[in-house]
Amino acid sequence: VRWLRSHTPLPCVLKPPPARAKHVTFEDEVVPLGRPSRRVPPTEEGEKLGAGSVPPGLAPRPHAVPDYVVKYPAIRSPRQWEGYKGIFQDQLAEYTELLGEVRAAQRRLGELEAAMGRLPRHATRRTDSAFLEKQQRCEYLKKKLTHIKARIQEYDRDARESAVYF
Repeated sequence: VRWLRSHTPLPCVLKPPPARAKHVTFEDEVVPLGRPSRRVPPTEEGEKLGAGSVPPGLAPRPHAVPDYVVKYPAIRSPRQWEGYKGIFQDQLAEYTELLGEVRAAQRRLGELEAAMGRLPRHATRRTDSAFLEKQQRCEYLKKKLTHIKARIQEYDRDARESAVYF
């Protein structure tokens, strides 16, 4: 394709950045600075190591393990149990608030889509990035809280089973 030099530039329209969703980061969610990146380092020729050895699309995909599975192993002590319980309570509050916001936005979106459906012709659907971030954070917290709750319940069950009754 050959580009013409006599093209007229398109006007530049500046838009304000989208609203950022409120995000609380806990110590266990921070990636350590010394952690290696997942990129394959380039060779001297600029190619990636192993490039071409496996046809694209056939390379096995690694199974990603959520960070909370690694960071919250089985509980071994009452002190660890207290820590898990505290994290659970803190993030349950964030999850509950976020879930309410996501459900309200989904309800409103449903109402708007129904209204648009009654119009003769409607434009394609645009998705708000801040809403998507909230939705993803909500799903992440749900899975994380479910995991932590299961660990707490396992510990409680094991403690009951190992208790000695006279």
